[in-house]
Amino acid sequence: MGQPTFRMSCMAIHNDLPSMSREVIEEYLAIANYCVATRKSDGGVYGYPAVLLLLCVVDALSNYAGNSENSFLAMKDVMPSLSEEQIKSLASWYRHLPAHQAIIMPGTKLTVDDAGAAIELNSEGEPTHIRVKPLYEAVKAAWDRINPTEIRPRYRQEKAPKQPIVTNVSPVSASGTFVISKTSSVPLIATLTRKKDH
Repeated sequence: MGQPTFRMSCMAIHNDLPSMSREVIEEYLAIANYCVATRKSDGGVYGYPAVLLLLCVVDALSNYAGNSENSFLAMKDVMPSLSEEQIKSLASWYRHLPAHQAIIMPGTKLTVDDAGAAIELNSEGEPTHIRVKPLYEAVKAAWDRINPTEIRPRYRQEKAPKQPIVTNVSPVSASGTFVISKTSSVPLIATLTRKKDH
């Protein structure tokens, strides 16, 4: 199998950032669900990507709630008993390390257990054990409680491309990338999707 080819024919167009954000979170949750519902040949599940995606959802929900960037404080809506220090450990051990180093913190673990709390604390009160399926269910339930008007993504304009991509494509359902239309000052979203091999 050679290199994947991409085409611009399957694109999702969003007229605003909240609609793009809703689509992204729905996709994260769909893939996380696949990760926890699909068994690997060794009987395990795809726990690392599931937890990474779930904590990305928590991070976004935290930002929408007006918390400081990367605070993960929406975890309080998922697991109200967690302290801010425990939430910082969760973010560091199970989100930042997998995203940037492709590991979780040594001395912690992910399991497939259905029974038990999503996050188990050790005798020091540290979040050293995540049960992946219960975490998925807890984050999904928190997302389901969100009012669409609460979804307020933001970005720093100074970090945007100085020369944005311009397009005037027709909307077709798929994932999106931020672009600007030649005919409109309204931001639009487009996608590059992998061309099916025939």
